[in-house]
Amino acid sequence: MPPSTRDPAGRREQIVIAAAELLCAGDGKPTHRRVAEHAGVPLGSTTYYFSTLDDLTTAALEYLADQVDTGLAETAELVAGGDATPETVARLFHEYLSDRDQVRVEITIYTAALQRPELVALTRRWFDGLVEILCTVTDPATARLLAVFVDGACMHAAIHEQPLELDVLEKLTRTLMGGPGCAAGSDRP
Repeated sequence: MPPSTRDPAGRREQIVIAAAELLCAGDGKPTHRRVAEHAGVPLGSTTYYFSTLDDLTTAALEYLADQVDTGLAETAELVAGGDATPETVARLFHEYLSDRDQVRVEITIYTAALQRPELVALTRRWFDGLVEILCTVTDPATARLLAVFVDGACMHAAIHEQPLELDVLEKLTRTLMGGPGCAAGSDRP
């Protein structure tokens, strides 16, 4: 039997993913021991790659933010391939908010930023990315309003463990996209 090949990058990623999963589970702050157990690695591996829990937590949150970026890229493709009606936009919101894992990731990143202000940039990646995508179907001011709305709808979905109903999302999206003061080129809200 050949000797096993070491994969330091793979081991590190395994630890980061385990920490991210524990953060999203929301059952307390991860410890090196809990992360090692969840990753199925020796405790010494977590402390070898991450000397502090802050380093480990930051790496896990960056991993989650990268997942958000991937989701935003997929959303941008869907928006580009569809029509720009409020109903289509609302359906995309509903699909996003129906994915409990995605909602948990968002809430996890937001919560972390509240506790550690140096991580605020991670939360802004999602918001700014969503505004950028929405600017392809509406003006910048309305795009920001819609992103703020989705932020709140995300919190609602997390608390109620289900998204707002599609017809409610459609009505609110239609109101925001077609309401007074939403003309192209208007200033930010």
